[in-house]
Amino acid sequence: MLKDLVKGSVIYGLAPYVPKILTVFLLPILTKYLTSVDYGIIGTITSIVFLVQALQDLGLRVLLANYFYKCKCQYKVIWREIYGFLSAWMIFYALLQGVLLYIFIPEEAESNKWLIIILSNFSTVFFGPTSIIGHKYYQLNLQPMPVAMRTVLSGVTTILTNFVCVVVFKWGYMGAYVGSFAGTFIVNLSYWYVVNKKLGLSPIYNFKIRTIKKLLKVSIPTIPHYYTSYLLDTSYIFAMNIYKRPQAEIGQLTMARNFSHLFESTINAVNQVFSPMTYQYIRENNPKELRRMVYTYILMIYSMTCLYSIWAKEIYGLLINNEELAATYKFSIIFIMALNYRPLYVYCCTYFFYHEKTVQLLGITFVAGLISCFIYFVFIPYGGLYAILLGYYVGCVYYGYSGYMYKLYKQKSIFHLKWYYFFFIQIVASLFVYYAVDYNFIYKIPVTLLLLACIGWGGYTRILKKGK
Repeated sequence: MLKDLVKGSVIYGLAPYVPKILTVFLLPILTKYLTSVDYGIIGTITSIVFLVQALQDLGLRVLLANYFYKCKCQYKVIWREIYGFLSAWMIFYALLQGVLLYIFIPEEAESNKWLIIILSNFSTVFFGPTSIIGHKYYQLNLQPMPVAMRTVLSGVTTILTNFVCVVVFKWGYMGAYVGSFAGTFIVNLSYWYVVNKKLGLSPIYNFKIRTIKKLLKVSIPTIPHYYTSYLLDTSYIFAMNIYKRPQAEIGQLTMARNFSHLFESTINAVNQVFSPMTYQYIRENNPKELRRMVYTYILMIYSMTCLYSIWAKEIYGLLINNEELAATYKFSIIFIMALNYRPLYVYCCTYFFYHEKTVQLLGITFVAGLISCFIYFVFIPYGGLYAILLGYYVGCVYYGYSGYMYKLYKQKSIFHLKWYYFFFIQIVASLFVYYAVDYNFIYKIPVTLLLLACIGWGGYTRILKKGK
């Protein structure tokens, strides 16, 4: 179990990190040519795209896993019908996204409005559903390498295009946006032959309306669940634009979020392996292996977030060649320490997905997004950037721990995690590293060693010793 989890996580995790490491080394160069205003424009456009992204697959993505595990003999037929339906749906999705971009693209990017709209929609409309099917197939079959190779290819393409467009051609924010399009287009296109020819999963355009209606009854309630990611992660940019906050402030938060995205990619990589294995252990009623896997996941995430946060100031000093952006290192700590909720949430919500009780998830995910969104829109005029940090952290905490109060989890869980311990640890650790980051270099070394000792002790007592 641990071997599969670690192996798959390393492959999924290292794949995005190959290009991301190159991006990190390029930051001193890119930040010479991209200002905080450029990062603000990038953040604003991204927030508009994310506003409708939850509608891209209408929640049908999660049902791919259910039919894969529950209907081994017939799942391909269902997948092909979903593929055909999503291919038709993409036309309406592109129109909606295009209208929103036309309305909300900031005036600083007015001259490139139509090009941004075309680039945002082209890859999604023609190859988006193909990418969804292909990625899910490899994930559920525990074959991380094909996904990893595409991730590396996409990332390297994005980086090279960014470098040429930003540094050589000096296109500013537009250069970064063209790079993002190039990477997405390459990875989506790469799935077409494999999905349609090799795997025999070509779309059924003459899909059964009755089947799609049945699937949508289960999947549509999950849309607010996925829309939470927008409310939590990106709606503050929309709020800042409404309150006419400078694009430079949005750019400062965008830079801090870029660092937290590095950690999110690692967490998502672990999820790629953790989720299907969790399904398997729940189906087999194997609480011993499930327990070991959950604690392994939690310790992995705490190790990364705490170590980064202690040394965030030094990391920023090395990588950011822009004083205004380099001063945002403490913002990144709040964003990153908030991510410690994720293993707790992923474990708990698996039961809701497995038993297809997706409506109940709204009380966890969507409410978490609403809490954050409320804090953003109400307190930005008073607290500015700190109101955003507070809203994000509070939303994440609710997101991660509220599910443990639900009756479904208490009845269906085969391993009851003592979530309240981790709630306390997350709050204390976040406060500690927020202030410890400003300690003298000499004091940080013993603090880091002590942290590593605590993690080692936790790994021995909770994973190795009790796993024997």
